[in-house]
Amino acid sequence: MSDAFEEIQAIKIKRNSLREKLQKRKRERHELFTLTSTTPVSSTLTNDSSLSNDLIGHSHRSDHNEYERDVLCILHESLPNLPITSAELIDQLRKNLNADVCSSDIHKILEKFAAQDIVKIKEVTENGVFGYTVLSVAESQSSYQSQSDDTENPESAETSASELNDYGPAEKQPKLDKKNAEDIMSLISMPTIREKENKKVGEQILDLLSKQTSKEKSLAERFRSQGGAQVMEFCPHGTRIDCVKLNGGPGFAEKCKKLHFKKIIQSHTDESLGDCSFLNTCFHMDTCKYVHYEVDGPTTQPKESNETDNANNSTVNKNLTIDSKNGNNTSCPASSGSLGSELTLYPPQWIQCDLRYLDMTVLGKFAVIMADPPWDIHMELPYGTMSDDEMRQLGIPALQDEGLLFLWVTGRAMELGRECLQLWGYERVDEIIWVKTNQLQRIIRTGRTGHWLNHGKEHCLVGMKGNPRINRGLDSDVIVAEVRATSHKPDEIYGIIERMSPGTRKIELFGRPHNVQPNWITLGNQVDGVHLIDPQLIKAFKKRYPDGNSMKPSKS
Repeated sequence: MSDAFEEIQAIKIKRNSLREKLQKRKRERHELFTLTSTTPVSSTLTNDSSLSNDLIGHSHRSDHNEYERDVLCILHESLPNLPITSAELIDQLRKNLNADVCSSDIHKILEKFAAQDIVKIKEVTENGVFGYTVLSVAESQSSYQSQSDDTENPESAETSASELNDYGPAEKQPKLDKKNAEDIMSLISMPTIREKENKKVGEQILDLLSKQTSKEKSLAERFRSQGGAQVMEFCPHGTRIDCVKLNGGPGFAEKCKKLHFKKIIQSHTDESLGDCSFLNTCFHMDTCKYVHYEVDGPTTQPKESNETDNANNSTVNKNLTIDSKNGNNTSCPASSGSLGSELTLYPPQWIQCDLRYLDMTVLGKFAVIMADPPWDIHMELPYGTMSDDEMRQLGIPALQDEGLLFLWVTGRAMELGRECLQLWGYERVDEIIWVKTNQLQRIIRTGRTGHWLNHGKEHCLVGMKGNPRINRGLDSDVIVAEVRATSHKPDEIYGIIERMSPGTRKIELFGRPHNVQPNWITLGNQVDGVHLIDPQLIKAFKKRYPDGNSMKPSKS
């Protein structure tokens, strides 16, 4: 920082000294003009008559040279008022010198300047008197005047020479000033030592923040899939035939171990029409003329590559035992040789009920609630819907004192869902997006919902009540999963919720048979009867519903 400051100060001092020298030179030139104008010309006329003819001739030449300098000075001062006549020039010269000036001498001087291309003149005749008009003065006139001044004053010439030696020719001065300005700007733009230190500290802080903490590493290791991935990857080329064509050679198809599809060709299928937009979700597959697909080959991993995984999974399953007396199961190791973390799983439970009439106070408190309500989105749907007022009046607040609520919404229900969250006492803290893919793992372009645009995604609002203890930062807020039956949400959502709140009580509202999960109680009018394991829950439910029927309004 100090070096840069000293360099800037040195440049400023250098520029100031240059300005001072230029001002001094101007003052000397002005004094020269003053002395010249005050010198009595008559002194040369009153000299002794005994002077020799040579001295008289020398004096005449000296006066002639003096006239040239004075004429140049007058022309320089009259630049804005050009053109100027020789008569006006003579009058001005007589005033400056306070002496009689011969017009023929001035005419000769102007002719000499014109021959040297110093001025441009034009012959004129006014009232029978011959003269000239000066039209313009060349740029070299200034340099000519400077040379004359330097010849007149030796001290000024020495000063000019010293300045030229110090700073170079006059035409190089603008380049030097420009270079100095660039040097100053480059010095100003350079980061200071303090800025460099602040930047270094900021980078170190950012590096520390981007690294995983010990807790985050422990959580990631705890919820890592045991036994490796339990899924098979789809081949991006689709069918085996396309895979062979694009990769070249029949031997490659045997090496490709990924899942492939094969076309379902029926008597009414027209391959020229292309693929069906709905593929395996088509409602009219028996009569649809478009091409449909099915998986080609087994959908499980080869036995030899999965022997170790199966052994590990069997060990985990053997360690999982259910204590039916208290409705809990003993904890089992998450993996053999893990960091001592234990995972507790509860058997799935469900209640067939009408959520509009169910007394939810008998169920107790839950850490997580997930709901996929039958919103009235003003479209023709294959299931019954609930009105907006019925949704607002659900007894969801009785299920939680603090915890998370995952609420699936779509269409116009997105705004209604936010309103319900606020009404039930929740703050919306996040949102999960489900990007829908079809059977061929491609983005859906013909969703069955949407008024103006076909919907290819759904939203799950995440609401929070209180300050629950949850694991943060383990998963993304985007799910990319295949569409299945109508309103069948992706199974990945259960993994996300379980990792956020492991081993806690969870309840799903408006569930169906495919929604039953370990650690979850599923409520809905499409599940089969009542299946409860928790003794306290069984006791409370029988006390409230002795006949076990919660599908109709209570008489009390």
